[in-house]
Amino acid sequence: MSNSVWGTITTLLPRRRLIWLGALAIVLLALLWWLRSVIDMTPTGLRALLAPLGIWGAVVIVAGIAVILVVPVVPATVLQVGAGLVFGPWLGFALTVGGDIIGALVGFTIARRWGQRVVRDRLSPAEQIAFDDLCARITPTGMILLRVLPGPAYTVVSFAAGCSRMLWWHYLIGSVVGVAPGLLVLTVAGDLSTTNPLLAVAIAVMFIALMVGLSRVLRKRSV
Repeated sequence: MSNSVWGTITTLLPRRRLIWLGALAIVLLALLWWLRSVIDMTPTGLRALLAPLGIWGAVVIVAGIAVILVVPVVPATVLQVGAGLVFGPWLGFALTVGGDIIGALVGFTIARRWGQRVVRDRLSPAEQIAFDDLCARITPTGMILLRVLPGPAYTVVSFAAGCSRMLWWHYLIGSVVGVAPGLLVLTVAGDLSTTNPLLAVAIAVMFIALMVGLSRVLRKRSV
């Protein structure tokens, strides 16, 4: 095994994959920029746009988060903050947790049922070794720490957990416990963005700084 779980995950996220994901993200961000000309993209405008959708607005938020956590073409943070903005901190938090649970279980199930063919066989020999290394590191406690890792690493960990011997409910508990504090912070920040945007930005910046710090700690240790 390698000395660092971060090194293992880095092997599974080579530059070519990150460039591909980055290109998709740029296209989607360009689309959002264009939408600014036809839709009021301010917090108040988005709340006015989505609030009338009622339950369907909630479905869009949950489904969007779930899809992004399986195919990470844009940061899920966008929708997680948006849930707090549109639905308030508590309902928004519940919706983001729901989307996270669905996304985590979809990634886990894909790997559990078709991991060899869909995931592992698509990797290079070096990446297969790294993937097997990561699978061996997956534990219920380790899941809590691994969920600190942002972006595409979330999907990689879900797939590795599915290919490991971990029970699905152990995986789900560890995953939810790991992400819940951050989701609460993001939805509260989203809610505050309409009444106290400076505080919302400060909360978001502190959250990002905390995640970066925890990620650095994780890079230096094994799970």
